[in-house]
Amino acid sequence: DIAAYRYRIRQHTRDWGTFVQSDWDVTKKINLLSGVRMDQHNLLNHLVFSPRFALLYKHNGSTQLRIGYGTGFRAPQAFDTDLHIAFAGGGVSRVQLSPRLRQERSASWSASVNYDHATERYIAGFTIEGFYTQLQRAFVLEHLGTDAFGEVFEKRNGTSATVQGAIIELRGNYRRKIQIETGWTFQTSVFAQPVTYIQDVAAVRQFLRTPNSYGFANLTWTPAPQWTANLNFVYTGPMQLVHFGGSERFLSDQMVTV
Repeated sequence: DIAAYRYRIRQHTRDWGTFVQSDWDVTKKINLLSGVRMDQHNLLNHLVFSPRFALLYKHNGSTQLRIGYGTGFRAPQAFDTDLHIAFAGGGVSRVQLSPRLRQERSASWSASVNYDHATERYIAGFTIEGFYTQLQRAFVLEHLGTDAFGEVFEKRNGTSATVQGAIIELRGNYRRKIQIETGWTFQTSVFAQPVTYIQDVAAVRQFLRTPNSYGFANLTWTPAPQWTANLNFVYTGPMQLVHFGGSERFLSDQMVTV
């Protein structure tokens, strides 16, 4: 409840869940992990079942192949990000929930190759993974306009959306003194139909605040058991954002890439 902006969300949420899982070594080289979760959410009038499975094949002592599938959901509720008050266009921006908001569902596939080679002095390896996620009734923020306090957005169900890409990770450890880990992700995140984030600005299919590439690197040095030094690097690629006009550089509302 933010009285200064007449902003109030009254909500009580409750989610009861239970799951059953099976971990089965089919053979010495094949493992099957499967399960299903059941949720009863007070904002939904039905039970939600979310199955998942993962099949692991141990080719040899250093190489593993894995394929997985799983589903999930998000209830039609307000989350922390929806409660964020941001300055925009000389005022503030607020998010309200559509009275017709329904749950969002997801179905994800993934496949990966994992390789590790170990000797007495060092261990080195890599992981290559591909993923594909399909969202149904994906949550979107539609711009409703302005009021006395600023910009107003409504959280609604859009059409379907797809998030897909690949991950590459490298790792190594030498004599348990020097360890390096690095990874890079390439992905696309798009809605099936364009979404209008600002009135009078062309709709876009791309997810906002979501880069198509990002990565990390971590170097750890342990010269003695009592001492550890870390060097970390994080890279976030370009992404699209909503920028409301009113500044010297941006006189009008527009989509920008940063």
